[in-house]
Amino acid sequence: MKKFANFAIAFFFAMASAAIVAYSLAHIAHYDLGVPGSALREQALMCAALIFGLVTIEFLASKE
Repeated sequence: MKKFANFAIAFFFAMASAAIVAYSLAHIAHYDLGVPGSALREQALMCAALIFGLVTIEFLASKE
C-alpha cells in the first residue's frame, strides 16, 4: 500500500509540474512574444502532456 501511495504522490507532482511549466511557457509567449492567447491553448496542452510523459518515463525507469 505504501508503494501505491508513493506512486500516487509522485504522479500528482508530475502533473502539477507539467501544468506549471505549461502555464509559464504560455505566459512568456503571450506577454513577451505577443502570440495571441487563442493560438497558445493547444500548444500549452501538448507541452504539458509532453513534460508529463517525460517525467513519468523518468520516474518509472528509475524504479527498476
